[in-house]
Amino acid sequence: MGKRYLLCKCGSGPERVVIDCFTASCMDEANQAVKWLRDHHPEREELRIGPGEFFEVLEEEHCAPEEWEAAMAELERRRGKRPA
Repeated sequence: MGKRYLLCKCGSGPERVVIDCFTASCMDEANQAVKWLRDHHPEREELRIGPGEFFEVLEEEHCAPEEWEAAMAELERRRGKRPA
């Protein structure tokens, strides 16, 4: 069974931006999923890295429950704003 992962973008500031949530069997597969997302969705601005930025992949089991729920709520809020 797969595990759930959050893809976040980090930069020079303290704020972490949640980009997406997906399922993968292990961290290696999760990292491959990030590459796949970037390769197959070049139109997604949030998947582009600028100077001083990097991606962070977080496994659900390694996040505090309140942190995970806040990230999922943020994703849902932003998805509601995407054009259909």
